[in-house]
Order: sequence, then structure tokens, then C-alpha cells
Amino acid sequence: MGVVSELVWDRLAIKYDRLWVQKYSLSPTRKKVIKLIEEFDLVDNFKLLDCGCATGQLLEEVLKTYPNAKCSGFDKSSQMIEIAKSKVVNASFSVQKAENINYEENSFDLVTCCHSFPYYDNKAIVVNNINKILKNNGYAIFVQASINNQYDKLVMSIVEKTAEKAQYLSKSEFKKLFESRFEIVKEFEVKEKFFMPTLAGFVMRKRNENITN
Repeated sequence: MGVVSELVWDRLAIKYDRLWVQKYSLSPTRKKVIKLIEEFDLVDNFKLLDCGCATGQLLEEVLKTYPNAKCSGFDKSSQMIEIAKSKVVNASFSVQKAENINYEENSFDLVTCCHSFPYYDNKAIVVNNINKILKNNGYAIFVQASINNQYDKLVMSIVEKTAEKAQYLSKSEFKKLFESRFEIVKEFEVKEKFFMPTLAGFVMRKRNENITN
């Protein structure tokens, strides 16, 4: 299943920046995330990791606003990463899976994850990994399609057929998964058009405490 899903994203890579979801979902999400970053009191050369970075669009836009930011991104699709490297030369990219990420602990000021979280097989491990690599009181911004009603369920069942099997957590399920590791400081939705399903967003801060597993 893992290899098959990676091939799906490899095939989508070449046309990813032109997909219809860019206009109504991905682009509005990036704009919202950058506005949220502006609200943080970050140093000029803050370190940012984008999980499931695809072709590097978010980091490309972040660096336009924050040229001194130290940006990294990973994705399980090697083709996505090849395109990202060709576009965003001032960032570091690698092919990794979120369940097995290899970064130094307590090293990032901010972690973003836009729309890739539903595709992670073991979400609890991912939450733990992100907690480890964030500095104490570091921030995480997550945005994901979220099933909270029958309309959401219908739309996402259709979307799922275009990519791979996913688990679109409800807002309450998402918060329950993160609550032991993070303080949720803001909730929001990205709603570009009325016909879009729930795109739920969360700004979270790593709890400043040592948690043993």
C-alpha cells in the first residue's frame, strides 16, 4: 500500500501546481498560514519545517516574506521533492515519511502541515515526532480536510478517489489526538467557496514539559 500511494503522488507531481484544488484549497491555505506566521514573535532566522511539503509551494512563499528563514521540507514522493528542489533553492528538502522523520530534537521554531496529515498511517507517532523536533513552546500549524457532517463525508469520499486512502479526522478527534503534547491556541477554517468541505486549521504550541513515552 505504501509503495502504491507514493506512486500516486509521483504521478501527480508534474501537474500538482496546476490542480483544481490549488485555487479553492491549497492556495488559500498557504495565504492563511503566512498570515498566522506574521502573528508569531519569531526571530529573523527562525527555523521552519513543512511536513508533506509536496512541490515546496508554501516554503517558496514563506521565503518571499522571510528571506532569512531557515526552511526545510519533506515529502514521501521523490518526484515532488525533485520539483521542490528545482524551484526553492534556499530551502532544504528530503524524501521521508512523517512516521520516520530524521531531524535533530528541539531544533525547529515552527512546524507546518497543510493537507498531508490525513494520509499518514500512524498519526500518533507523527504527533510524537513533531513534538520532539520542536523547541519548547515552539508552534505547529496544521490544516486538513475534516469530516464533521454528512456533506464533508460525501465530498471527501470523492476526493479520496483522486489520490489515496485517507483518514479525515473530525475537529474533536484531531484535538483529542494532540492534547497531551500541545496546547491548541487557535482554531480556524479555510473557506474560499461555499461548496468546499470543512478545512479545519489549528495553531498549537508545544507544551514546555518533559514527556516520557
